[in-house]
Amino acid sequence: MTDDIGTLLQHLWILNDKDDVRQAREEACDPAYGIAALDPATKLAMSPMLRARYAFADAWHGAAHGQTWLALGAVATASAQLRERAWHHAQMETLAETFPRGIDPARMALFGIDEDRGGATYLIWRPDGTEPMVTAFYGGGFDIFASLGRYLEFLIGERVHDDSAELLAAAGVRVRPVAQSLVLDDPP
Repeated sequence: MTDDIGTLLQHLWILNDKDDVRQAREEACDPAYGIAALDPATKLAMSPMLRARYAFADAWHGAAHGQTWLALGAVATASAQLRERAWHHAQMETLAETFPRGIDPARMALFGIDEDRGGATYLIWRPDGTEPMVTAFYGGGFDIFASLGRYLEFLIGERVHDDSAELLAAAGVRVRPVAQSLVLDDPP
């Protein structure tokens, strides 16, 4: 799948262009140094899919849902500014309610942001996985994907739903699908 990330990104660029999305990307960077976590004292290792993403472009303005996918060098600063936003706190509360065991800020990084509409995409490293999950908040809702590859497949139309039901069930959360959305049952 990692080899496909570049192809998926190129496909997303082309689709955005056909849809007249105002987008721009900055020259690719060397992702060797990792990515800043929401916990300012932590830097997370780059996964193979993230390396492929940053080999395609550093910052990508207008990538998806009106968000800018951040340049590696901008993640720490954007994360620090994010801590002051009420909508970010609401998103963290939503994640805390969604994942009963909580989400450690030292295992989470900001990936994309739309300051005007309060949208953000986060990467969440699981203890048992190489690739981080992707959680995208946009339009008043959010989606959860098992990896960047699965998120990109969704964005280009190869997937019709996110991975939330499977991921939450694996985390011990009981869910019932309801018309393309999830209803969380109270934990036992």
